[in-house]
Amino acid sequence: MLRFMRRFLAGFTACIVLFATQGNVFAADKLVMPRDLIDFALANACSPIDNFFDRPGLINPPYVYGWLPGDPERSAVFWCKNTSGGGKPYSLKFKLVAPKESAGCPTSIEWSDQPGGLSIEMRAHLDLIDFHYVTRPKQMGPSRVVANAKVLVSYYDGLSDVFFCYEGRWLFATSE
Repeated sequence: MLRFMRRFLAGFTACIVLFATQGNVFAADKLVMPRDLIDFALANACSPIDNFFDRPGLINPPYVYGWLPGDPERSAVFWCKNTSGGGKPYSLKFKLVAPKESAGCPTSIEWSDQPGGLSIEMRAHLDLIDFHYVTRPKQMGPSRVVANAKVLVSYYDGLSDVFFCYEGRWLFATSE
């Protein structure tokens, strides 16, 4: 029994040393979103946010499927890092099988703040006056209330950015 325990401990110690010295190999192979979204991002001057989960606490993934009605695999939304330079550091990209179904909404949102995990929610009473236009952040949203609005929520650590497209323009609201 003692011999077995010594071998086990020696093997266990070797594994710990190997992991500690080769840990970066494992990190290099780590994916933060599915391969189809990574390929789409790379084809659109964007790259996955490699360190997305390297922060404390519970966080949703940087992507979500099912933005448009129907089969969830026909539409996805994800955060990525812009690689073209010159603009804002992040983009919220929409991968749609049928882009015409987006109701005229742009399929990319440029963003400065650190992205949070994504989710899709329905809001029974969405007051657009609480929102700002993404392309003109100082401009308030219209005085309209939208019933049963489908919104995209980016959330992390008590801070959320809610995105809603109205008449072909993206609006956002930030809350704590």
